[in-house]
Formats: sequence, C-alpha cells, structure tokens
Amino acid sequence: MRSTILRFLKCLIVLSLFFACAPARYVKPLDKGQHALQLNLGGPIAKVPGIGVIPMPLTTVGYGYGIKENLTLFGNLHTTSLLFGVGQVDIGAAYRCWSGKNMGITLQPTLNVAVDFYTGANRFWPQLDANYYWDYAELKTKAKNGKGFHKIRSVYGGLSNWFDPYLTESQGRKNEQVWIPSLQIGHLWQKNHWVYQFEAKFLAPIYSNEDMVVNYPSAFGNHGALGAYFSIYYTLK
Repeated sequence: MRSTILRFLKCLIVLSLFFACAPARYVKPLDKGQHALQLNLGGPIAKVPGIGVIPMPLTTVGYGYGIKENLTLFGNLHTTSLLFGVGQVDIGAAYRCWSGKNMGITLQPTLNVAVDFYTGANRFWPQLDANYYWDYAELKTKAKNGKGFHKIRSVYGGLSNWFDPYLTESQGRKNEQVWIPSLQIGHLWQKNHWVYQFEAKFLAPIYSNEDMVVNYPSAFGNHGALGAYFSIYYTLK
C-alpha cells in the first residue's frame, strides 16, 4: 500500500507541473531594500487512494528582494518536486503598475523551469499573473519600549496565466493547452516582520478533468481543479 501511494504521489507531482502549482508571489511588493524568506505549502486538491481528499503537499522555499518601492525580484525552489527527482524553479518579478489609497494592482511575470534528473528531459513555462489587493485594516501601536507592533490585513484576487509553448506534451501527444488560466482569491495577514498568506485557486477551469489518472474535485463540474495554499514569510532590511 505504501509503495502504491508513493507512486501515485509521484504521478501527482508530475501532473501538477502543468498547473500554476504555486500561490501568487508578492501580491504586495516589498519595500525598497527589503529582503524576504518565504515558505509555501499546498497545491491542487486531489483524491489520493488510502488517504482521501487533500491538497497536494507541494512545498517551495524562496527569496525576494525589493529593488524599488514598486518592484520586487524573487526566486523559488520547488522542494517536493526535488524529492521525486524533478528539479523545478520559478524566477520572476512583482511590479505594482497602479496604486490608490490602501489598494493596488500588481503584475507578476515569471519563468518556470523543470528538469527530470532521471531522463534529462527539461521544459520551461512562462507565466503572467495580475492581482488586485486591498488593505482593509491597519493598526499601529507604539509601546514604551519602542517596539510596539504593526498589523495589516489585506484581501486580493486575480488571474494567473500559464503558457505552454511546446507543440507536443511530454507523453508525445499534441498539445491542446497552450494557455492555462487560473483564478485566485486570497488573504494576507501581516504583523511586523511576519506575513501569512492563504489562497484558494480555481485551476484551469476551461479544460476538462475527465479521463485523467488523478481525480480532481472542482467547482466547475468536470472542468479544472481546486487548489489550496498557505505561505509564510519573514521580511527584514
């Protein structure tokens, strides 16, 4: 049973490469000169034999740096994929193209690269996300010792666009999914240097999920899949 579950999980890991299998990165860009260390957990929700319906336990670790007030560069290593022999990284930027009072719109162009260490096969996928965020609550206090705390709560929503530039899929079939869109909604909770992020994703809602090895529950019937993610990162200057 254990080996069956492990093989099934490996299959899920490989299939998840064809989704935007990570949450939105830096919906709110970092301050100029600010660093961030980030940990992400989650993925598409699937029915796993012997376990039940769970979000895929995909993990990434990453780093971000604020180049300017409205521009952050980032890179992430997909550690779960690495355990199963697939090296995957994503490198990109978060740019705030518009801002208003307690709100803004950001764009996140990203390049995803994956290499199978066993076969040597490699692929890349460009990605472009757009998100709108709103800081609906902010609280600052100053204690007598000068420390105090700063809390910000934000909600966001947006569109993720995953592009597959290859004419054929990895199994040799004709690629009919050149553009894979996803919708996301999330919440950010910041206290001083710590930021916690929760996100729900509606993955590939325009594509059928029938006749697949993996059973993906979906809010769109027999199309797409649901995803759930949790992120935590620590910021410093």
